[in-house]
Amino acid sequence: MENPILETSDLVVRYGRNEALKGIDLCFGQGSLGLLGPNGAGKSSLLRVIFGLIRPARGTARVLGLDAAKDGVRVRSACGYMPESDCHIPGLSGLEFTSFCGRISGLNAADAKRRAHEVLVYVGLKEERYRKVDEYSRGMKQKVKFAAALVHDPAVLFLDEPTNGLDPQARLEVLDLMRDLTTNKGMNVVLSSHLLQDVESVCQDVIMLDRGRVRASGKIDQLKQSDGGFVVKVHGVPDPFVALLSRRGFRVERDDRGSMLVLDGNTNGTLNVRELYRIGREAGTPLRHVVPAVETLEDLFLRTLQEGQEGQE
Repeated sequence: MENPILETSDLVVRYGRNEALKGIDLCFGQGSLGLLGPNGAGKSSLLRVIFGLIRPARGTARVLGLDAAKDGVRVRSACGYMPESDCHIPGLSGLEFTSFCGRISGLNAADAKRRAHEVLVYVGLKEERYRKVDEYSRGMKQKVKFAAALVHDPAVLFLDEPTNGLDPQARLEVLDLMRDLTTNKGMNVVLSSHLLQDVESVCQDVIMLDRGRVRASGKIDQLKQSDGGFVVKVHGVPDPFVALLSRRGFRVERDDRGSMLVLDGNTNGTLNVRELYRIGREAGTPLRHVVPAVETLEDLFLRTLQEGQEGQE
């Protein structure tokens, strides 16, 4: 891969006798990356190595072509980071805090203040930027951290659980910001989150860690598996359609939301969209939604962890 954003080779991190990362190799080009894994998987250790805060016991980590162990200061200057926990300085307004973060990232006073105004308006804190951050709601505090991470226009933005603890509306607003950055602003984003729906809605690539090892990495769409079936919704009562499918040898799994998963029970390859619509017309049950059945990111995540555990047994 040419000019990767993030690259590691045989990366090992140890804390005493505990090996947090066990010789991981990964490579991420450009775009949006989801970093997934259960507690203790090694995500925090990987981020510490990436920012040059700890040295690996073996191997290398490179960010934007820089060796994280040797050029940690330059790596941190080139990256934006939004931590999970609150990090504002008591007594400062949103503008003062964001401007301060710009100054410590290398901007002069005038540029830091100008950029602080710009990013605070961008994240939706135009009217609240002069208020003390102490008085902000949870959602507003997340947004000011977002602005602080963006103020110096980083080459890559690292977000650690950015929607954790937010109400539904605030969560959607933060997700919209992330999608706008990656889709319209061309920014490289690495999202570390335990909320798989958030990762799936924002990221194109994913790295899954478990017990210090990379269990899966690559394009999310390419990693997902399809079982060859279709997710179907119908207009009206579905019973005649389901009964006719069963008589034709197809398997149907229904859920409580009005959807059904239709599978080729005989594996004879006759299941396709045209056949489903033909059976719907014959049953007098118009179809209103037919899409190929593909794993969700949650399905992929659980399958990957299970395969990793079975491989160790």
